[in-house]
Amino acid sequence: MMTNSTPSFWQRLKNWWHHRHIPSTPPLTVKDGVWIEQRGHGHYRLGLASDALTQIGEISFADLPIMVDDDLLANDDILEVESDKAVENFKTPYAGTVTQVNEALVADPSTISPKRQADNWILDLQVA
Repeated sequence: MMTNSTPSFWQRLKNWWHHRHIPSTPPLTVKDGVWIEQRGHGHYRLGLASDALTQIGEISFADLPIMVDDDLLANDDILEVESDKAVENFKTPYAGTVTQVNEALVADPSTISPKRQADNWILDLQVA
């Protein structure tokens, strides 16, 4: 019985194909308590960073002062949250047009959690 320690051509091809087509998770950048995820050319999703939420504590109120199609300037307020420890305003790091907002954050602030950072998205922004 003969053993072959070298993978066959088909095994190498399968391994190469598998590793090339694993979707990668886009890196997140965090600035002033807001995470930023680039989702396409000039398209970003912004959300509340887990570290900021841990410092703020349990959120009891959230106000989202923006709507779809609003034009924002860099450092405009995008979300105000109130907790047992503080009131905090989160700002956009970029200027652009709002393409989507997460109304669920305002409807039920108890869903905002440092354990579910991806669910804490605030808005999608198209940057010119």
